[in-house]
Amino acid sequence: MAASPDVALALPAAPAWARIATWTIAVLIALVVPAILVVNGFRVLATDTFVEWELGRDGFPPDLYGFTTEQRTALAKLGLRSIEPGSEGIVLLERARLSNGTPAFEDRELRHMQDVRSLFGVALRAQIVALIAIAVLGLALWRTRLRSAVPAGLFAGALATVGIAVLAVPLILLGFDEFFTRFHEVFFSGNSWRFSSADTLIRIYPEQFWVDVSRIAAGLAVAQAIVLGALSWWWLRRARPKDAP
Repeated sequence: MAASPDVALALPAAPAWARIATWTIAVLIALVVPAILVVNGFRVLATDTFVEWELGRDGFPPDLYGFTTEQRTALAKLGLRSIEPGSEGIVLLERARLSNGTPAFEDRELRHMQDVRSLFGVALRAQIVALIAIAVLGLALWRTRLRSAVPAGLFAGALATVGIAVLAVPLILLGFDEFFTRFHEVFFSGNSWRFSSADTLIRIYPEQFWVDVSRIAAGLAVAQAIVLGALSWWWLRRARPKDAP
């Protein structure tokens, strides 16, 4: 027989502090799970394999100013290298030249990519810290009254991820420009992220690229959430009291 929520989350005779602590830990974990899953998706998409597939696939809009697919892909992959932690960074873009010998990226583009590199690095580091913290909590609490806190938080986070995706995907599909603008206004200052269609960054990462990235990232997050939900539900049942009905 399945355990009731009260039984699953804390021992029936658990003191108030244990119930409060259990719910607090579960809520904190649930809040970070969607971000963890989204960052996982970006780890998959920020790869040469995806860039080569995306820019080379049938139906992807060609560059209006003359880049071949090979030139576009090479610069796009260089852009990825420049934001990776541990790489040479933006100096890679500073060295890049177009076929006529002029710099491939202007100063504003370089500054924006430096901002992207910083943001991406923070996201990757924060994800690792969150994963380690969840793992440590799971091990530390396993034989205590709070042992259901971690699986409950993971399960709630998985449900939250699916819920966010259900609400966000229609907005992305129907109003991508608005979504894209709001995202950049939150994470970047002023108009530092706005470029003309003739700028290299827009030519190698056009709007269709970001539409596809958003769709695939949402799909990957939901797929992970489904797996995580199933595993955390199993863990949550294992964490219930042995004498529970």
